Amino acid sequence: MNKILLALILVLMQFSTMSQNKELKKLYSKGKYDQLIEKAQTLLIENDSDPDLNSILGRAYTNSKQFVKAIPYLEKSMLSDSASEEIKALSKAYLAKCYFITGEKQKAITYLKECQNGRISKEASKYAYRYLNLFQTGVYYQAWEVVESEKIRFHFQDKQKLQDANAYMERLKVNYNRMASFYGIDSPKKVDVFVWHDRNEAFRKFNRPLGFYNSDLCIVNVWDQQEDDYELCHMLTQMVLKPKSKSMLLDKGLAVYFDTMDKNLFAIARKRVPKEKFSLLELWEQPTRYERNLSYPVGAAFVEFLLNKRGKNKLKELLKNQTIKNGKEVYSDFDQLVKTFEAMLLRR
Repeated sequence: MNKILLALILVLMQFSTMSQNKELKKLYSKGKYDQLIEKAQTLLIENDSDPDLNSILGRAYTNSKQFVKAIPYLEKSMLSDSASEEIKALSKAYLAKCYFITGEKQKAITYLKECQNGRISKEASKYAYRYLNLFQTGVYYQAWEVVESEKIRFHFQDKQKLQDANAYMERLKVNYNRMASFYGIDSPKKVDVFVWHDRNEAFRKFNRPLGFYNSDLCIVNVWDQQEDDYELCHMLTQMVLKPKSKSMLLDKGLAVYFDTMDKNLFAIARKRVPKEKFSLLELWEQPTRYERNLSYPVGAAFVEFLLNKRGKNKLKELLKNQTIKNGKEVYSDFDQLVKTFEAMLLRR
């Protein structure tokens, strides 16, 4: 009788575990990582060595960009004697991304190559193939000239083709320091800036035009003939604020502000605004309503204006959701601020 009861209890426990894992997988597939993390942490109190629980929790932390928190759970899952080979491979693949971002580049590459060459998990192999490409560490890039600075690692496809490489690097270093000060953070690793001369080759490799960035990996790709190279700013803004929505006025204006904040931004903007009636809100909602790229200088002057009037914290709240509606919620005197800015801008 006792044996039957024990067997029944074991069956019920197994059924409960399967049900819990199914629920966690459902949350994972829907991208509800916060809910998954809370539930998985509770379940781990009873069984902190469960490799499946540790794996899915570590992957949820990874996908929600909490890379340092993800590492111990993924390591525990990967090293578990009771884990299936598939779970070990999957944990290793995600662990590689975390290692790359926290500075263990070679370890990350080794792990991804092991996952890519393995035949145990198609998902891990696919993940490894994708990130080995995104890391941009393969043989193709070994011929590129690399210049290290304190916060940025520059990779030049053909440095000689850049008009003034030293001035370019100095500009980005200054801009990085300005943005790091504004956001109050440093990137988790050195920013890798890949400066392409052959933009067609870049398109063939990534199937998208230059420039672009990856805020998770702190990697920026730009064309060396690109006049307005603001991808570094866009990357840091995405990494820190994760904007819900973007507007050309604020998104481009912020980048121009950091790039030219030592100049008279109002004077530059005044030269570009039309002499006839001008509306900031019209430009905000319809960037093509006026001349091409008018949002750049006007946006930079507006960013400076808001910083001077209401400070950094208010501006950050606006940048998280760059709509007029949110502007009115962030600034109680929003309409008056707009009128004052327009009057200053149109002053001749």
